[in-house]
Formats: sequence, C-alpha cells, structure tokens
Amino acid sequence: MTTIADEAILVPTEPAVEELSLKERRGQVLLGTITAAHFSHHVANSLLNPLLPLIRDAFALSYAESGFAVSAFSIAAGLANAPWGMLADRVGSRVVIVGGLFLMGAASVALATAGSYWQLLALLIVLGIVSGSYHGPAAALIARTFSPRVRGTAMGIHITGGHLSFFAAPAVAGILATATGTWRTPYIWFAAAPIIFGALLWFVAPHGLERAAPGDRFAAFREIGRVFRDVGPVVSLSIAFQFGIAALLAFLALYLVDARGLSPALAAVFFGVPQLVGVIGAPLGGWLSDRFGRRRVMVGGLALMGPAVFAVTAVPNDALLIALVVFGLLWSMRSTVTETLVMDSASPGRRATVLGGYYLLNAHVGGIGAPLFGFLAEAVGLATAFSWMGIAFVAMSAVALVAGRRLGPGSQ
Repeated sequence: MTTIADEAILVPTEPAVEELSLKERRGQVLLGTITAAHFSHHVANSLLNPLLPLIRDAFALSYAESGFAVSAFSIAAGLANAPWGMLADRVGSRVVIVGGLFLMGAASVALATAGSYWQLLALLIVLGIVSGSYHGPAAALIARTFSPRVRGTAMGIHITGGHLSFFAAPAVAGILATATGTWRTPYIWFAAAPIIFGALLWFVAPHGLERAAPGDRFAAFREIGRVFRDVGPVVSLSIAFQFGIAALLAFLALYLVDARGLSPALAAVFFGVPQLVGVIGAPLGGWLSDRFGRRRVMVGGLALMGPAVFAVTAVPNDALLIALVVFGLLWSMRSTVTETLVMDSASPGRRATVLGGYYLLNAHVGGIGAPLFGFLAEAVGLATAFSWMGIAFVAMSAVALVAGRRLGPGSQ
C-alpha cells in the first residue's frame, strides 16, 4: 500500500508556515470561510453552460458559436491562472483572492449588459481573466496552512464549495431566468455573493507570506519544470480526461434539451447534479489519497471514469440521474487528488505559481475541446457526438489503467 509518506520523497519538506488542525476552531473557521469564498467565486462563472440554451436562443447561435463562447471564457481563465499565481507568490494569496472576488462581482454585472454576440465574447474573456485569480492562490493558502497529513482532506472540503455552487447556482439561475424571461437576471443578482464573502475572507485569512528561495527571473519556470518531471506523467493522464470532460460539460445542458427532450429549467438542475455529488466526492477523494496515496486513488478513478461517461450517453432518461451521480463522484475525486498531488510537489513560496501553471493547462484544454466538440455536433448531431465521446472515454480508461500500472504506485 502506498501512503503519503511514500509519495513525499520528492516533495519539499519545509513545514507549513502556520499549521492548523482540522480539529481546532481556527482551522475550521479558516477552512469554512475559504470554502464559502470558493462557493461565491463560482456563482457567476458557473452560469454559462447551464444557461447556454437560453443564451443560444437570445443570440441565435449555432453549436459551433456556442462552443466558441465557452472557449472564450475557459481559455481566458486558463491563461490567466499562471500570472495570477505568480502575483500571489509576490504579494500574498489573501490580497489576490479577495481582490479577484471583488472583480468577479463587477465582471458578472458587466456580462449581463452584452448586446451582441461579439460583446458577449469580449465580456466572457474579461470574466475568464478575473476567474483565474482564485484557484492557484487559494490552493497555495491551504497548502501553507494545513500539513500534508490532512492536506488532501482540507483540499477536498474546500473543493466542495465549488461543487455546491455549480449545483445550486445553475439550479436557481435556471428558475430565475425562466421566471424573468432573460438569462441576464442571474448574472446581476448573483454578483453580490463574491463581494460579500471576499470581504469576510479578508478578515479571516492569515496575513503572512511564504517567501520563495532566492533565484533569478527564470527560477519559477524551473520550479514548474521540476514539478512536471516529478508528477507530470500521472497528472497528464488526469488532464487528458479533463479535455473531454470539459467539452461534455460545455454541451451537457444543450444535450439534455435537444437530445433528451428536457426543459431548459430541468436541464439546468440536471447539469448541477455532478456538482452536487462533488460535495461528497471531493472530500472522499482527498481522504482516500491521504490514506492510500495520491497516484493510486487517481489512476483507479480514471479507470472507472470512462464507463461512467458512457453510461451518461447510453442509459434511458429514467436512469440518467443515477449515471450523473456516478460520473460526478468520480469526476470530483479526480480533481481533488490531482490538485493535491501538484500542491504537495511544489516548493513553499512558489506553490501559487506552480498551481497556476497546472490550472492553466487544466482549463486551457477545456477551452480547446469545447469548439471542437461543437464542430463535431454540427457534423453528426449532438446525440451522436455524445455517444462517440462516451466510447472514446471507455478507451481512455483502458489506456489510463495500463499506463497507471506501468508508472507504478511509487513513481512520480
């Protein structure tokens, strides 16, 4: 059995600047507050995919144009992660997280004013750039505060905030947009959440800053390269799955409406089911990785992911909810374990930079995949495209299982 101690060979050994326990009140308050901040971060940027049927109708978009809208946001968010991470390592995660949350509220309101498709694309790029300010700095703050023994569990609990937001916000937004007759209302109403919780986090988060070891201007890039050499093979497997998952999620609401015959409001609720299950899957994945090792849990989850995606595309509507639950469980476990493995492998003082590089790749591949999937849907039909993707995921799981065994449980 591989334990976290076995995996720590290449992990920097510096202790956390301020180690807190999940059992003590200070640790619980910090983790609870940053989890709530994570929830508020996603109330605006979680709305595009589930509201895409309404946005598509408002601007008369094709599947390809819908894919480019998703791509505009996700590519901008991906590219912005690394610069925001580098800034957080220089000025502190607390400043970047809170400032980004304030900007998120403003960008959400601005997006609601889009009057044409090109304005929509431009404002989605702005929202994406702002969105890149959160994950790297937040993960670095958690790594700085909680020891490796409980880091996976802490990270998993923090991720539940995002999953819960991706469920609750689209569900409420779908009802609100249907009631008001426009997709714009949720973007305006939900803008207050990141501002409120950003202000709260400002008073709760620690003020200190982990300083990186002295180095030249290329030291950060060498650190990213070192981490990639250490954990790159297994993390690359996870990112490959994210390429397809991001494309599927971008069109899931449209698929449920156009191919499955669900109403837009019900499709928005079903879209959020995997996210709701993530409230269980994220901390479960973190706890299992703390106990049995990051790579072992990750490879096992990827091996099961393909059949789960295929089930979403193949089961009848009566069983669709169960298939979405299983998919959501495995998807959320993958995210938690991958992020924690990257976090463990980075040096204190450059964690936000390294994590920003990871989030850049993780979000960037989704931005590439969405328009490609849109062109496929235009060519063969959305239902057929989803079926083909389900088959492709089964093949990817087989590859992940074989490749994972070759890497071995103790290899970085």
